[in-house]
Amino acid sequence: MPVIEFVVPGLAAPQGSKRMVRLRNGRTVLIEQSKRLKPWRAVVAYEAGRAFTGAPVECDVTVSAEFVIERPKSHKTAAGAVKASAPGSPGKPDLDKLCRALLDGLTGVIYRDDSQVIYLNAMKRFGDRSETVVTISYAAR
Repeated sequence: MPVIEFVVPGLAAPQGSKRMVRLRNGRTVLIEQSKRLKPWRAVVAYEAGRAFTGAPVECDVTVSAEFVIERPKSHKTAAGAVKASAPGSPGKPDLDKLCRALLDGLTGVIYRDDSQVIYLNAMKRFGDRSETVVTISYAAR
C-alpha cells in the first residue's frame, strides 16, 4: 500500500459552525464562522500536493492525523515548565471539526471525494508548536 506523509504547519482551523445571512434579494445563505478555515484548507491542499503529485485516487483511503496545538504561555511557569494546574490535553477546538476541515482540504488532491475515506484515526495534543501530522494510505490499483 502506498503511504503519503506530510506536515501542515500552523494552527489547524475547525470546520462546522455556520451562521445564516439573509441577502438583499431575500435569499438566505450559510457562511462559515471561522475566517481561518479557508486559508488553512488551502495550506492542507498545498502540502498534500507537495507530498503526492499524482491524480486523485479513486480507491478506498485511510487517514491518520495528529493535530498538535502549541501550549499557551499561561500554562507555563516563568522557567518554562508546564504548571501542575495546566490541562493535560487541549479542549477546543472539537476533534471532529478539525477532521472535517482536514478531509475537505484533501478532496481533489489526494482523493476525488472524502466519502472514499474508510478509516480515520485522529488525535489532538499539546506540543511545542502548532502543526498537523498527516499519514494517508490507499490501495494502489
